[in-house]
Amino acid sequence: MRYLLLCALLCVSFLLPAPAQAEPLRVALLLDSAAEDHGRNALLKEGLARAARQCELAADIIVAAEGETQLTVFEEAARSHDLVLLAAPSLHAILRSKAANFRKTSFGCIDTSILGLRSANIMSVTFADAEPAFLAGAAAALLIPSGAKLGWLEEEASPQNQTMLEGFLAGALVSRPDIRMVRRELQGAAPAQLLQEMEQEGVRLVLLATGSATPKACAALAATSLLAVGLDKEQSSLAPGRVPFSVVKRFDKAVEELVLARANGTFKGRETRVYNLENKGTALVRARDYALPANVQRRLAELERELLAGNIVLQDRRTPTLCNCLD
Repeated sequence: MRYLLLCALLCVSFLLPAPAQAEPLRVALLLDSAAEDHGRNALLKEGLARAARQCELAADIIVAAEGETQLTVFEEAARSHDLVLLAAPSLHAILRSKAANFRKTSFGCIDTSILGLRSANIMSVTFADAEPAFLAGAAAALLIPSGAKLGWLEEEASPQNQTMLEGFLAGALVSRPDIRMVRRELQGAAPAQLLQEMEQEGVRLVLLATGSATPKACAALAATSLLAVGLDKEQSSLAPGRVPFSVVKRFDKAVEELVLARANGTFKGRETRVYNLENKGTALVRARDYALPANVQRRLAELERELLAGNIVLQDRRTPTLCNCLD
């Protein structure tokens, strides 16, 4: 009898339909530029590729360049994907006002925090990037001659850049209270032209917050005597011997974390995760081809300890913004 019952159960199991295979998670990564920037966008792509090796994804990388069609591209991505990831300030602005229109879609907001009653489908990852910028400024001020200036060259002004600029300057002033800084915005100009002008004004080291123009800016260093600080990704390979250190922001880790959270059911709307020096979400990464003087290395070690202990507090200009709009 026991043998007959087992046979009956086996027959029934063969007749039952196989469980349906789960559909792959549909993920869209929105970029504001198609350019190979060796920075933020490159890291975002790396993070998506790493996540795809850990879960089943149907991933699309979509360029949503700033302009009249950016909103349309955003809305099309939101309609056709389970998770939409974005990190550009121009896309942050759209997300603030439009996310509530796509309640079934999850959004990963990277490099700022969006909060509010109607942001239940937005999970944010932001960076305490003033910390490594502070270290970069402190070291940069010690690397240049007395009376020389520091420079700041940015693709465009943004709360993110303002936060890092203030951290960079604060660190420089700790090392040299008399330091002066020259700030320029690309606004369509060639990086080479602006770097040469900054050198003529007495700048000897410049932080390159130049976004998609970073490869051109690094290449242009060869026509000057300037040193540079890289941003987002370690940049020394773009200008060997000229980039002593880079302010690194782990956009790749943010993408990986957001995708896996959505895939395994731990995605939390209205939550903001902060990447900082302590959790290694940000860092000041030193170049292998540039030997920092011993006094600079000691100063960096001292100031990093102070930052980690909470004895140095830096302001973040990314004030969390509410997302309570519904069209």
